[in-house]
Amino acid sequence: MADIAMLSDAPVDWRGDLLQFRRYVDPLVSVITNPRTQTPFTIGVFGAWGSGKSTLLQMVDQRLLDRHGAEFVRVHFNPWVHRREPEMLLPLLNALHTALDQDPAHRFADSVKRLGVIMLNLAADELLKRINVGSASVEKIGKLAQQYAEIRGQVDSQTGRLRGLLQEEADRLAEKGRKIIFFVDDLDRCEPDQIIDVLESIKLFLDLKNVFVLIALSKDVVDRGVSVKYKPFDFPDHAVIADDYLDKMIQLPLHLYPIGSAEVGDFIRGSLLGDLAGRHVATLERIVAPNPRKIKRVLNLLRVTEAIIEGTPSLAGLQPDLVVRLVVLRVQSPELFMDVVRQPALLVALELVYQDKLATDALRGFQLRFGARAEEIQGLTKAYHGRHGFLAPLFAGSAFEPAAAELPDYLTMIGG
Repeated sequence: MADIAMLSDAPVDWRGDLLQFRRYVDPLVSVITNPRTQTPFTIGVFGAWGSGKSTLLQMVDQRLLDRHGAEFVRVHFNPWVHRREPEMLLPLLNALHTALDQDPAHRFADSVKRLGVIMLNLAADELLKRINVGSASVEKIGKLAQQYAEIRGQVDSQTGRLRGLLQEEADRLAEKGRKIIFFVDDLDRCEPDQIIDVLESIKLFLDLKNVFVLIALSKDVVDRGVSVKYKPFDFPDHAVIADDYLDKMIQLPLHLYPIGSAEVGDFIRGSLLGDLAGRHVATLERIVAPNPRKIKRVLNLLRVTEAIIEGTPSLAGLQPDLVVRLVVLRVQSPELFMDVVRQPALLVALELVYQDKLATDALRGFQLRFGARAEEIQGLTKAYHGRHGFLAPLFAGSAFEPAAAELPDYLTMIGG
């Protein structure tokens, strides 16, 4: 059996930093640890899905722990884990409570107790709102109503004073030589309205002196969240509203640099490679999206595909270069791959178009090459031509036309 190792999608540490994310880390740590940096201070790490935002947050966290561990209470909050909560304030406070409670020296016991009381009242409010009174007696309902009113009054009072209470706790910690830093990750995975709820909770309750917030964001996702949240107000341009929204919340917007082809190549060479990927690094550099998550998915699928080919004598004649290109297509454009599975001649048509051997509007040319299927294939070719930037280099050096008869074998093996 083949010895196959896979690449995890988990954030990497310093030893696994093949894309040089450490270039961001020291500047961010310098900003956070500099005594002249004014607080409250929020840093937004902007990047697309899979671009490495989680890795960067983890590296900053690790560097703070290694070099400034005594200076910070490091709080980790993943809103996606709590996506089923009716609102995000309680789990956000619980993350702070847990971080303080886990201090080995138990230096923050008083703060833990005070936060615990606040959380208990907020939790009681949520519990009472969910009580099923369908089978309760009139007397019991009356008692519940009275209890709810009493708790509700406490909760309203606690919520109204919450910002002040949190500031008091942050000041007490600062007197002991520690500031608070919140790491907020996986926000992009939440529903649009939840995204805005989290951001608003952070702005309302964590915009405090002696508090830092480091939050990973995708601008497109925030735009969608604003669009959903404020749709009833019929603003003319939700993207502008989102820009203004973030400008008021984030003091340092850090946009991750695009990954270049050379860095993609270094990442591939430094990863767990099989022979198939190792022999075609130059091709992968040109056609794989500069996105760590997609690179890992391509390499994982290539390694398994290679093992399948090695274990299936009837597939020994497949051309490795075509296999590599089809695996990339499978990962980076699933919708195109599914149409190719249904109509393999589409691969040939796209190849001819990208190699300037056929024009997309030349029906006669499609008829000569594809006969009765010409109109369907021409329509699909027009739909996909130019849709993705990686298609031009993928088809520029490909040779699908000579292998047209065997294309169903390639596609079935890769997962068509």
